[in-house]
Amino acid sequence: MLAVLAPGAPAWAGGVLDRVKAQGIVHCGADERPGFAWAGADGRIAGLAVDLCRAVAVAALGPEGRVGFRLYRSSRDYDAVRGGSDDLFFLSGSEIADEKLAPSVLPGPTVFIEALSLMAPEASSARRLDDLAGASVCFMVGSAAQRALETAAEHQHVSFARLGFQESAEMLDAYNVQRCRAVAGEATQLARMRLDPGVNHLASRILPQPLALYPVIAATGTGDGRWSALVAWVLDALILADQPQSAWHSDPLPLPAAALGLREHLREEVIDTLGTYGTMLRRDLGEGSALKLPPGPNALWPAGLLLPPYAE
Repeated sequence: MLAVLAPGAPAWAGGVLDRVKAQGIVHCGADERPGFAWAGADGRIAGLAVDLCRAVAVAALGPEGRVGFRLYRSSRDYDAVRGGSDDLFFLSGSEIADEKLAPSVLPGPTVFIEALSLMAPEASSARRLDDLAGASVCFMVGSAAQRALETAAEHQHVSFARLGFQESAEMLDAYNVQRCRAVAGEATQLARMRLDPGVNHLASRILPQPLALYPVIAATGTGDGRWSALVAWVLDALILADQPQSAWHSDPLPLPAAALGLREHLREEVIDTLGTYGTMLRRDLGEGSALKLPPGPNALWPAGLLLPPYAE
């Protein structure tokens, strides 16, 4: 059984894998996002990013490997990225830019694609932005959702009334009394809002046509290429494990595990312990979770967008 421990790793002179093996733990972190990395009422952090961190721990340490996971809630939290006390970071491009992390991170595979979307009452006939022409839409001022909303409206020549807010509670109050017919936000956040009757008094649904998409990548520090290669191989293997195999297309991974100094049957070991990427996605964000989000862009190509560039 894999354990999640409180973060806190001292500096280490050797490589990352050497440090991980010596300490028996992989340290990871991510911005807080429901279903991806989220602290429950008991303080326990769970979600897709935590499962992916566990997969790397299995690769590095075996099925009993431990993980420490922290949420990046402030600029100070990102010091764990800058200083290298975390071993694996799940980051969006905006987080890298806003926190000036580019000199500190080596981008790895895309592991999640977030949708910026609209949520409307279940009784609404709206399915996309142009169905809301002339109506009012709520959003948080200065948010990525507002930028996506404005860009989509300009591109589609849709005119709507804007209701911007500084506080999310005020925005939800306006939505509950239908001052606005829809609210814009990240799909994961909207999915959580619609679950809470104390916050959202309306039966609601997320419109199927997103305003925009952006990737969350698995990044590592710049100082250890061996560790970066191990992380990328493990996460790509999890994603590609859901790809149908045939006599013509049996293993799209470019290197066997042994070429990276990994155990011969490592992919099977990780999948037996935690499941494939698709299993994790369904468990943490999909039909096996409370959020009930469809795979959408997180399905393998051509159904979705998730596919490493070298795969056929």
